[in-house]
Amino acid sequence: MVLLRLELLAIRALEGVQLEGPEKDILREIRQGNRKADQEEPVAKTARELQQASGKMVCSAEWSEEEGVLRFRGKIYVPWSSDLCRRVVSLCYDTKVARHPRCWKTLELVSRNYWWPQMSRYIGQYVSTCDLCLRTKPIRQAPVGELHPLQIPDSRWDTLSVDFVVELPLSSGHDAVMTVVDSVSKQAHFILTHTTVTAERAARLFLY
Repeated sequence: MVLLRLELLAIRALEGVQLEGPEKDILREIRQGNRKADQEEPVAKTARELQQASGKMVCSAEWSEEEGVLRFRGKIYVPWSSDLCRRVVSLCYDTKVARHPRCWKTLELVSRNYWWPQMSRYIGQYVSTCDLCLRTKPIRQAPVGELHPLQIPDSRWDTLSVDFVVELPLSSGHDAVMTVVDSVSKQAHFILTHTTVTAERAARLFLY
């Protein structure tokens, strides 16, 4: 005898859930962004053109539209707006419940309900530039070694430094200067060259 039928075991945890607070405002702005898609948003604009061509909104395994909200694989598509994307990520990162998780955790939380192109790159930049995390979270890497001064050379022209000053105003057919400086006496030689000088040509200038 079957006491529990399969329809009674269906997951209904998300039925009847209403968005409140910041998410409700975000969803309203997403709808507004989709309505003016013909002028600004290329992704939603393409969906509108397909809708006009076929006479109805194209429903596929990836794209669908419900109550003015465009969805990609079941996730709410966020029209590109730096402020709108920031507010969506902030809900999953800056709140007291989220407690500033790492990049991949934040991406997992945002991708539960939202999607937009290059979302992972945006979230990575958002997390890596968080001022609070940079000031409070410890650095999880080996400490750097101590800096030691270079040894003083025994004689002049034993240790040299070479640098290039490039993209200068053209003078006598040259637009760059190769600078060779002695580490002891600070005496320098200035050699005329070109910005596009090759490694072989620079070596010949050094020897000559």
